[in-house]
Amino acid sequence: MRHARLIPFAAALGAIAVLGCGCATTLVTPEPVVEPPAASSPAGVVKRFAWGFNHKDVDVIDGLLTDDFLFITAGTDSAGNPDRVPPNVPNVRAWFLAALAAMRDSSSSTSMVLDQNLVPFPDARPGKDPRFHKQIRSSADVRGRFPAPDGYVEVTGNLLFFVTRGDSAAIPRHLIGRGFKPDSTRWWVDRLEDETLGAGPILTATQPSSKITFGLLLDYFYSLVTR
Repeated sequence: MRHARLIPFAAALGAIAVLGCGCATTLVTPEPVVEPPAASSPAGVVKRFAWGFNHKDVDVIDGLLTDDFLFITAGTDSAGNPDRVPPNVPNVRAWFLAALAAMRDSSSSTSMVLDQNLVPFPDARPGKDPRFHKQIRSSADVRGRFPAPDGYVEVTGNLLFFVTRGDSAAIPRHLIGRGFKPDSTRWWVDRLEDETLGAGPILTATQPSSKITFGLLLDYFYSLVTR
């Protein structure tokens, strides 16, 4: 019986010693893991895209773009005619991801702000079933800072997203190998139209301009890996 009493008494002495030693015990709360929004709705996939851009997470955006993804720019050619696709680009999807990878690997800082309330509408393109295809137009404020003197750009205007439900989307083969499959609860981006407004000189790798289009901003980063 004496030994039975000693065990809790020793534990109590240990607790008193800890309290009386004057030592501060700090409880460390782990930082919450920041997860991107789920691509479970038309608005969700657009929010996830913006999250990937802001976090320079190319893998997240890679997992959102269909195999037949198109990026339609708002630039003009040398004659002043509309130039609706990146010039001399055989694979737009690869170009787009390469530009984002160059942005990630650069010493610049970039940010994208879209509308808080993203409203999907039926896809206006001919032959698109509104059950599987939606479009979302959002105002966009994209900003970038560069280490060079006066290296600041601002992109304003709209971005128009065309999104496809997962059971109707062209899923890239390499993503299928990673477990992606047709899924009605997941949405993909199959087309992005640049409706931003640019002004001033064209952005170059040596001299960023003050205000450009989103397409030119991407092309600037792409030029960093091709020059």
